[in-house]
Amino acid sequence: MDPLSSVLDGTDPLSLFAAAADPVITTATMDNTRKKRDKDDSSAVGSDFEPWSSKRGEILARYTTTEKLSINLYMGSEKGKATTTGSAVSEKVRTRLEELDDLEEGSQKELLNLTQQDYMNRIEELNQSLKDAWSSDQKVKALKIVIQCSKLLSDTTVIQFYPSKFVLITDILDTFGKLVYERILSMCMDNRVSLSDNFSPESVNDTAKETCLNWFFKIASIRELIPRFYVEAAILKCNKFLSKTGISECLPRLTSMIRGIGDPLVAVYARAYLCRVGTHIILILPTEDFGESVKMGIFTDFLQ
Repeated sequence: MDPLSSVLDGTDPLSLFAAAADPVITTATMDNTRKKRDKDDSSAVGSDFEPWSSKRGEILARYTTTEKLSINLYMGSEKGKATTTGSAVSEKVRTRLEELDDLEEGSQKELLNLTQQDYMNRIEELNQSLKDAWSSDQKVKALKIVIQCSKLLSDTTVIQFYPSKFVLITDILDTFGKLVYERILSMCMDNRVSLSDNFSPESVNDTAKETCLNWFFKIASIRELIPRFYVEAAILKCNKFLSKTGISECLPRLTSMIRGIGDPLVAVYARAYLCRVGTHIILILPTEDFGESVKMGIFTDFLQ
């Protein structure tokens, strides 16, 4: 049974994930390196656990459409490209908020009558634009692109293509989350030695913590619920830099945010993304006590 599409026939779309989140994750299953640990994620939750890397391909192949699609493309703004080195902190914050307002006030272009392949090409362009903006130190522009992509998930006009759209957009969100996390992690290096896998917030320097907080503050300023939810969920792991209990405290709050999404299909996919992100974090942070109420709350809240 497809846990992401079963909503269409009235079945609980997250039933399979509920069983996957239940087993106790022990430190013995985790590896010393991030690469090997990611490879062994499936063994940590059971032999019947299906990793997202294999599931996403099945979804893209199965959920296609011949109907015409539309997309809103981000239109770049020059004022997001540079900040004055000596400007005050308050001025920087004000500038960043104004840049976010620029996106939300209509700096977009709608493309109509796209084929599925055209749509996928446009999404790939946005993905590449995100990477280019990040590599050229245009962090606010990168955030704008992610916000724009997240907004696309509120459109269910071509419902049979929505699962594939979800995969394409969350790929971009995953990329953004990884870029932010690795950026903050790189700021924690001491004499070119990075933090250990199981580092504590006490070992994170003030500069890295300030940068992390700044990202959460910028995301909190996003006006619309859906992009605010998705972007914060994408960088959920970054709470590890701030507090030992930050992630377990944020999960219930993000779960509650989903209640505000009016479209039931959009809401259930938002919950699916939170489950996927949360499951991954539980796998890589086995020493943090998330508690059964936190892990299962994502599912039980859906049934109420």
